[in-house]
Amino acid sequence: MNSENHNPMNRGGFTLLELLVVVAIIAGLMSLSFVVMFGFADSAEEEATAVTVRKVQGMLEQRIEAFDRAFKGTRKQLAINGTLALLRDPNSDGDYDDGIFGVREEVLEILAKKAAYRFEFPQRLVEREASGDLATIIPASGTNPGMPDSIAQRIALPAAQTELVHEGIASPTQAQIIARATARWHGGSGGGKTFLGHDPVTESSELLYFALIASGSYGAAQVDADRFTNQELQDTDQDGLPEFVDVWGQPLRFYRWPTLLMAPGGPEPTFQPVLADPSDPTDVITTVDTDGDGIPDTTVGQRQVTTDERQVANILMQGLPPAPTLLPNGTLPRDLLLTDPDDPVGLLYSELERLDGNDGRPLFRLEFNSAKYHTPDTYHTPLVLSVGLDGQLGLYEPFDTVNRGNLAAYNLDLNGNGTIGEAADFDLMIDAISDNITSRNKRAGGRN
Repeated sequence: MNSENHNPMNRGGFTLLELLVVVAIIAGLMSLSFVVMFGFADSAEEEATAVTVRKVQGMLEQRIEAFDRAFKGTRKQLAINGTLALLRDPNSDGDYDDGIFGVREEVLEILAKKAAYRFEFPQRLVEREASGDLATIIPASGTNPGMPDSIAQRIALPAAQTELVHEGIASPTQAQIIARATARWHGGSGGGKTFLGHDPVTESSELLYFALIASGSYGAAQVDADRFTNQELQDTDQDGLPEFVDVWGQPLRFYRWPTLLMAPGGPEPTFQPVLADPSDPTDVITTVDTDGDGIPDTTVGQRQVTTDERQVANILMQGLPPAPTLLPNGTLPRDLLLTDPDDPVGLLYSELERLDGNDGRPLFRLEFNSAKYHTPDTYHTPLVLSVGLDGQLGLYEPFDTVNRGNLAAYNLDLNGNGTIGEAADFDLMIDAISDNITSRNKRAGGRN
């Protein structure tokens, strides 16, 4: 027997098949490693954005609570006086007696608080200007709105001064500071740089920064911008106003009254309820007793939130109230999604019915409408939102009043073909919003 045949040292190298198997195994392991690594990276990015959203939301809640505490006494009366001015008849002689639209005092108080809230927590620049914070320092130019003076004084001008000092101008003049701030805001050049001007997409986030960090405190602890990192605060459009951004460098969006998330079929901005008709399109579905026997027997109204609408809304705002169910006595309770938390008994709605413009009465809807405020008789709570990894919002932008984006209307024309509500567009919208990280979904640790 030849012992050489049994000597392992005489064995040949790996066969080609064996090498291919080893390479395939290594490639498979590497691909799995990459998947795991990238999965961890995506999760880390989402968590970092969720942390930013949680911080912003927590500060926003503190500021709102401080606002609620401060809305009394002199401040409350000033807000009421300001609302009286908003309600003045444009054709009046300037006296309040014929220009307050005959609004009842209890309704006026609710509306005054909403107007003051809109001013202190704006999501569009024009909301500051509408209440007297005019753009005189950096006036309007072209199609862009002007920057309200309080924002210019507290943010844009100090930033422009700091920039000029860094460029070697030790003591810049007021004219130089304003010129640089104007160039940044409206587009222009300075210091060897060219600025494109303000991008409306950043507007709600910039105003949220202003409301939380640069405006009055209302007794709440002053928020220090140093609580945010350079990755959380950026000026992505270089207009002189910083905005909160997510980990992908995209500005957060702020929806103050996102009523069209909960009730996307809400009535048009200047809708008019009819006092004599309990079932017009603006009335909420409920049951009433029509024969006087104390037992609800007739369903009236048309407004309702469907099961599908509620499920879609829960993607962005988890923990919304469930749909109402019949009580033992046959009464259908009012849907909490169709109840204004600031006005649970519907005084604003009743005033819309009463002051309908008929028989010499004024039109209350000229002031209280969903273009200026929100959909009447609808649940709302502020929403801070990141568009997520895909960069797709799935809603209309907060500044877009034409498409009712100011109330967080769903974008159902993502195909861009002008045909709203196609099945394909609905699927695209669901895909777009599903990875959004908000202050009211579990991905951001939102409250249920």
